Amino acid sequence: MIFVVAVAVMALTAIVTGGNASLIAKSYARENDLSYSAEAALAIGKSRVNFDPAALPDTGYKVLMQNASLASADGQTIAGVTVTVYAGLSGSSSGQFGRFASIVAEARDLQGNGFVRRLELSQESFAKYAYWSNDENPGGTTIYFGGGDQLWGPVWSNDNISIASSGATFNDELATAKTISGKSYGTFRKGYKENQKAITLPSTSQLASKLLPLAAAAGWNFTAPTTGGASGARMRIEFVAVDLNGNGDSSGVDEGFFKVYTGTTAAWTRADYPGATTSSVNQCGDWHPVVASGPLKFFPASIHNTTWFQNLMVAAGMTSAAATTEQGASLATIMGHTGARCFLGGSPQLVAVERTTALGFAASAIEKGGDDTTFTATDAFGAWTQYSATPNANVLSKRPWDAQYLFPLHRTLNTNAKGVIHVAGTVGVSGVLSGKVTVYSTATGVILDDLRYANDPGKGVCQDIFGILAAADVVVADNSINTPQDVNPGIGTTYKVMDDTKDLYLHGVVMALNTSFTAENYSGGPSSATKCEATNNGRGCLYLTGGLIQLARGPVGLLSGRGYIKRYSYDRCAIINPPPYFPTTGRFSDNRYYELDPVGFNATALYKAITPDK
Repeated sequence: MIFVVAVAVMALTAIVTGGNASLIAKSYARENDLSYSAEAALAIGKSRVNFDPAALPDTGYKVLMQNASLASADGQTIAGVTVTVYAGLSGSSSGQFGRFASIVAEARDLQGNGFVRRLELSQESFAKYAYWSNDENPGGTTIYFGGGDQLWGPVWSNDNISIASSGATFNDELATAKTISGKSYGTFRKGYKENQKAITLPSTSQLASKLLPLAAAAGWNFTAPTTGGASGARMRIEFVAVDLNGNGDSSGVDEGFFKVYTGTTAAWTRADYPGATTSSVNQCGDWHPVVASGPLKFFPASIHNTTWFQNLMVAAGMTSAAATTEQGASLATIMGHTGARCFLGGSPQLVAVERTTALGFAASAIEKGGDDTTFTATDAFGAWTQYSATPNANVLSKRPWDAQYLFPLHRTLNTNAKGVIHVAGTVGVSGVLSGKVTVYSTATGVILDDLRYANDPGKGVCQDIFGILAAADVVVADNSINTPQDVNPGIGTTYKVMDDTKDLYLHGVVMALNTSFTAENYSGGPSSATKCEATNNGRGCLYLTGGLIQLARGPVGLLSGRGYIKRYSYDRCAIINPPPYFPTTGRFSDNRYYELDPVGFNATALYKAITPDK
């Protein structure tokens, strides 16, 4: 009897154990089905968003699939499981710091058990590209990568990419909507892709409708007096970094500003060189002390032959004979002095020619040397745009001379700041940027002088970022600052670099919608007036740190030495910290992945929580 009972117990245990094992196996199988369905539904949602522009709503969320069945890898319908897929914007819905979307997939069985997964996507910014072009065959002339070119950062073209036999190295991903010729001459560190789906540049109407309201909200929308090419630029934006906290530098997040100047002529605004006699050169000159052993002040060449200049030199300790010599010095002599240089129109160093008695200035305010503080709001050749009649007290204490004309970039000083400057017309840019900003020109963007970050991009801090968008071209100006000039006209050829550096430095992402990033008169001017590193050439190196997006590739120099020699490097900060509201390609990539609690899941509540107010 005991034996029979024992066998029965063993049999019952086996039945129970086998039943439990079967239940556990079924539970695991159903869990796998639910997990697979949620993951597959996320992939379907991501694909829909990438290929259907209408799939993602501007506000709220949209149901892309509802209680739909899915098939497994073998094509069989997953029994008893349905999925619902949602799509909507998330993160910073304004787009100022990038554009994000979330795909949410909810998989349920007949008993209500389920898995909920969320995939946050980031929309790819054009700023991620080190080089992007739509046309590699402008005017029927094929452009080649070659000569040992080293390209860092992603490279894309909608056109055929051609590599010359002299070779090129692509250190990041290379992709094209067409094909690559000369592949055997290329080195591809991360491979290459051909025949990809083309990426379309945004239209100017799209940009205007989006960027103008953002700029207007901050008071950053301006109308320039010209709409043509670079040679006619009469409005310029100068970025200024101010040490507000007194720590010895001006790289803080709230220490960035900009000023806007409009000149009566383009020649004055751009600092074009007249190439004539000493008396006609108002924007170039040299430095002299105005008190014995005192700091140096700037004096334009055109005022050297005045009596007040001679008297000022004598008062500063120069002998009468030396002062007379300096008064009658030739342009070549003046510009041959140490530190001699040129300044853009409106610069405070040009005080001696900017101020006149007709404008109400006394002789004592005119007959003086210029420095950073001799600011003139309205001068004989143009005027600065006023930002505020009552500037921030801290700004006023640090920059009393121009505080009313400093537009703050950071929201702590302008709560409506969105990081977008909109200019209807052609505009020039230069200066030191502390902050994040995108400048959009409805015509041509002009690089008048160096534009650098307050925080060196080589340090990888990712605190400053600049983007310039132009409906036409982005052009490096051929002016007295960027191009060495002949300071001995009619007598000999004596080229002089008249900037504080012989090279041009541009930090930022450049986007030219129609047509190119190029150098003005790149085929003219000197061919060996200076050097790019160890190589003789006309205008030195063009150091671009950032990215370049253009409809068609534009030239900046020639092999003859005229123009610039390119020295382009990539700023990886542009991927994670693109310029505010910089255009996106329409493609989404994975950003973050989340597992959500299926109990009590509510799509409306979720999207409300993950999409903050604009």
